[in-house]
Amino acid sequence: MISKTSFLSGSQCPKLLWMKLNRPEDFPGVTEAKQAIFDQGHQIGELAKSLYPEGIEVGQGVVQRSAVLTETEGLLGRRVPLYEPAFAFDGGYARIDILVPDGDQAWRIVEVKSGTRVKDENVLDIAFQLYVCRGAGLRITGSALMHVESSYVRQGEIDASQLLTEEDITTEAEALLPGIPGKLAALKELVSQPTVPGTPIGPHCTKPYSCDLIPQCWQFLPEYPVTDLASDNGGKRWRLLDEGIYGLSEIPDPASYNPKHRIQIEAARSGVAHVSADDIARFLDGLEWPVAYFDIETTSSAVPFYDGTSPYQQIPFQYSIHVQETSGADLEHHEFLAEGQDDPRPVFLESLREVLPTRGTIVAYNASFEKRCLRETAEACPGHEWAGELGDRFLDLLIPFRNFWFHHRDQHGSASIKNVLPVLGDTDYSHLAIQDGNAAARAFAAAEFGSLSPGERQQVRRDLLAYCRLDTKAMVDLMRALEQVASG
Repeated sequence: MISKTSFLSGSQCPKLLWMKLNRPEDFPGVTEAKQAIFDQGHQIGELAKSLYPEGIEVGQGVVQRSAVLTETEGLLGRRVPLYEPAFAFDGGYARIDILVPDGDQAWRIVEVKSGTRVKDENVLDIAFQLYVCRGAGLRITGSALMHVESSYVRQGEIDASQLLTEEDITTEAEALLPGIPGKLAALKELVSQPTVPGTPIGPHCTKPYSCDLIPQCWQFLPEYPVTDLASDNGGKRWRLLDEGIYGLSEIPDPASYNPKHRIQIEAARSGVAHVSADDIARFLDGLEWPVAYFDIETTSSAVPFYDGTSPYQQIPFQYSIHVQETSGADLEHHEFLAEGQDDPRPVFLESLREVLPTRGTIVAYNASFEKRCLRETAEACPGHEWAGELGDRFLDLLIPFRNFWFHHRDQHGSASIKNVLPVLGDTDYSHLAIQDGNAAARAFAAAEFGSLSPGERQQVRRDLLAYCRLDTKAMVDLMRALEQVASG
């Protein structure tokens, strides 16, 4: 049978579904990042169940689908909410997050997600459930997506009735019902084929979800492929692939492309970095001493950690600053890392005020994030209005790379600092236990809200400090490299 998860996978990419069901060993294990998403979804799911008390969990610890179907059938007559009941019809198999009695004979489907809005894939998901449940003999009067309410503000214990909201999408889901039988039939035939389908790569590789098979499916591409084209909203990369043009250096008419793409094509052909020295020099002229290289780490969660905060709100818990008084002077480093389960924002700002120079340039990479974070944090912390007024002092180190004033083919079209550093600096993160901001956020949450031992917690804190410190040191190195590039 085709489960709703398999149905959605097949709707994204036939090859993805075939591989999942026929060669599951070819998929990588669950990463720490994915597990964190699963854990968050489970947490939201448990809160959703609390809104339908006296419900019954179906199929706990049961592996065989036939047993879950039998258990579900035996519970329907009790007319109580059912968590994870199972139904089968026409080769489709669906487990419903929450099945809610509606009157004497009918039911409502409630699908639970940890996002903050209805997405197209959610509607398709519920349409599949409607088809299977109605085919199995249930009278379904409505369906809803229960999701996180982004405007919720925590005050004390979590109020699930305010954190979560139901949005009826019955009309939208029923509009997709006519297409479900044909799609399901096609997927059933697909998975029974002896060989993997030759689905070409395309936009579906990353939408609605980034596929685990990308390393396998894309390995035929050359080292500098047309998929590197930056900000390719017009889909040039896919048209080129359809024409049999795989590499940037193979593109026949670079003059017809936009300036950034022309830079990429030429850099791929020559192997020489593109440099706009005058633009970089003007950028560097914007520095005012002392210069503070500044980086913030934040945490966020579907279920807010702190009073006065909302779902997915970015809460700063750490900073690193390297201060240089004058050009060529020694660096002075300052850092902060929150500790405990109290709101870190007030003490974060108090610490920052003590070490941040009152004048001069503040350098950050993708500075819009730091500026927004400081502004929102200042608004939440009376007496710290000064932090919200720092915006004019920022210089965004992303600008030279986003504008392609410097671009090397080994950046693969990206201006991310992790792509820029290997070609213009010698900063290496590979030796660190924490190597990116998302991992830092997960580590902080585990240290302060998880069940780590005291020794594990202290090690995580040391790892966090090492990561953030290297982030600002990397900016120093990039700035020095830009100075050398601009001077020829």
